[in-house]
Amino acid sequence: MENRIEKAKEIKSNHQDEWLAHSSIVSIGIGLVDENVVGIIIGVKGKITTVKTKIPDSIDGIPIILKTVNELRAL
Repeated sequence: MENRIEKAKEIKSNHQDEWLAHSSIVSIGIGLVDENVVGIIIGVKGKITTVKTKIPDSIDGIPIILKTVNELRAL
């Protein structure tokens, strides 16, 4: 699993600027997307369909999951 975490970190690092350029994407993290499956979780405000065609389902075997989230604001 450790190798998959490192691969997910590398993919996130390589693509996060591109992904965060979409105004609907508010967060990118690494976590379990299924039982014992490490993946990248992208938080989307509003409808996922606005970015679904711009984000692949996986990269190099690492799954990418889109989740609807509320936008966070610092106080």
